[in-house]
Amino acid sequence: MSEEQTWTELVKLAQQGHSSSVDLLARKAEGRLRAYVYRVTLDFELTEDLSQEVLLQMVKSLDGLSKAESFWPWMYRIAQNKIRQYYKIKRKAALVSEPAFFQDFIAYRGDYQKDEGLRRLVNKDLSKKVMVAMQQIRQQYRAILSLRCFEDLSYSDIAVAMECSEVRARVLFYRAKQALKKELSHQGLSKSLLLMSLGIFGKLTAPVEGVASVVTVTATTTQVGLTAAALATASSRLGIATLAAITVVLAGVGRMSLRPKESLPESPINSRADVNSLHFTTQLMDNRPEARGSLSKGAYEQWLYFPDGGDGPMFMRMQRWDPQQLNKLCAWIEDGQANYYFDSGNNIVHITNCRVCWSNLKVRRLPTDTAEFSEFLSDVEDNIKGLGSFVRDPNTGLLMSFVDYRFNNAPDFQTDYGYNTVDPEHIEYDWPADIPIVDDRDQMHKRGWTYFRINGTVGEQEIAGTGCIPFFYNSAKEHPAWMALRIDEDLEIVDCSRGAYLRRGDRTIAAYRPGAFFKGLARPWMGMHAANIVRRDAAEQRIWFQSEWAQNETDVFVAVSHEEQQDSTDLIYTIDMENDIIKTITFDVNGQAQGSLIFSHLQDIDQLANQFTEPAVSADSQQIQQSPGIRWLIQLAQGNLGK
Repeated sequence: MSEEQTWTELVKLAQQGHSSSVDLLARKAEGRLRAYVYRVTLDFELTEDLSQEVLLQMVKSLDGLSKAESFWPWMYRIAQNKIRQYYKIKRKAALVSEPAFFQDFIAYRGDYQKDEGLRRLVNKDLSKKVMVAMQQIRQQYRAILSLRCFEDLSYSDIAVAMECSEVRARVLFYRAKQALKKELSHQGLSKSLLLMSLGIFGKLTAPVEGVASVVTVTATTTQVGLTAAALATASSRLGIATLAAITVVLAGVGRMSLRPKESLPESPINSRADVNSLHFTTQLMDNRPEARGSLSKGAYEQWLYFPDGGDGPMFMRMQRWDPQQLNKLCAWIEDGQANYYFDSGNNIVHITNCRVCWSNLKVRRLPTDTAEFSEFLSDVEDNIKGLGSFVRDPNTGLLMSFVDYRFNNAPDFQTDYGYNTVDPEHIEYDWPADIPIVDDRDQMHKRGWTYFRINGTVGEQEIAGTGCIPFFYNSAKEHPAWMALRIDEDLEIVDCSRGAYLRRGDRTIAAYRPGAFFKGLARPWMGMHAANIVRRDAAEQRIWFQSEWAQNETDVFVAVSHEEQQDSTDLIYTIDMENDIIKTITFDVNGQAQGSLIFSHLQDIDQLANQFTEPAVSADSQQIQQSPGIRWLIQLAQGNLGK
């Protein structure tokens, strides 16, 4: 019988009224409970008091536990509430000085002398630094690190214990790791020592009966994680566009150049603004450790064209080649009017609703991205460093070449970027004229645009609005994007082709360039999937995020997490990957839910045109301000928009 089954059986007996079982349950639970409470509070005396209160509450409320299997998440929830109640009344006391804190720890942990291994560990300077680093982070962070790393709870169980959503639990765990890394660095320890530091903390704070046991924290435990659903989409329509099991990082043309003979000669580029197209080929890029030393499964040749310049909308053509780079396989085209996927295995073309988004949810990058932007994405995604070397133009900062030396059984793959070598004809398809074409699009994507509604409550603010969204570049010319959003009775957002404004009554509070309030929202006419748009908007402001597939295998959660001083704000997106639209945005401030916005995209609009009118915007002398980017949604969550 497993340990979990033993606990479950004991809980069931206690619930049936066996007094001896209740006593045994309390005795067996005490050590584990005390270890958890201490890891959160770092206060021995308080741990003694609160542990007794939790055990007493357990005995009183055991009949109310509906599932014996959920005993420990339930216990941790009681403990969390007791801790929260104590500090709500007592208020947080000032931190004890570092030397005094560690000396107090040693004094109360007198049993460490009984274990030679623990005694040596306590006497190491490294242990002191780890304990001090843990002292400096929030209690909430210590709680979730303990639940995940030492109690080995799933995120769903953590959500029960901390009374939050599973997505919120993942975001909180991610933040806790980042906060601990920061404090470790303040102690002169490398951020790479996170796993070892957690292991040391776990050993130092283990219950007496568990001191001699090995406390192991694995890399898998500390991963926020992507579900296996990412690899289960290959047979779905979504798999067509997400390239199941393929991770492509945009980087360069290899030594075996596949550049077509008709490519244009490169034109001089003095700045990023001069870029109008790109051509390159890349191997499979995978940041998993096991990917090193294994031969690439093929190459991915790409042509990018920017009809309005490098900062504007993007057309894409991508061709997959076999490992020898001799035979064409599947292909993708995303131009100004539709998204196409050529299934070479079945010799058929699909027209899809969504654009390409990598199935492992890595953010799409461009060779025109700045070094700082790319480095930030690498930090967020925990990419393994040292898999290749990049060269940038010293004047423009544009990526010029890349050498991929990951594979021990293959030559280095040299990469060179071809700027301004592509014209619109390169984006056109070249598959046989008689090939079958299957149109998988829904009504609104066939139309190329639609109207949408936004409704919801954020904090105490009632929000309602309408808008128009073009799905493709060509549609945007006739049906440009616009949005009119009313927040309570007096605040209004207007964003259209003539400008973006924040108004209160008849007064303009702020004026921005068109599109300012579409930051943080889907902009499909720009040529990227909504999941990539949102995350790149966050990265643009250097705001951290996390991505994860939902259990339905068609939605993705993107949690954008902003911290400023002691305040934290989360924007949790639910994105429909097959339809390339945002379904909801949920808002969370300092761990408290603030409501959500619901997006409704209309399939049939024939009878609704009179309900959707682009807002009239007159000339305004207001000075144009710099766009807040995705931060306007953070300000909305905090109740600060327009203040």
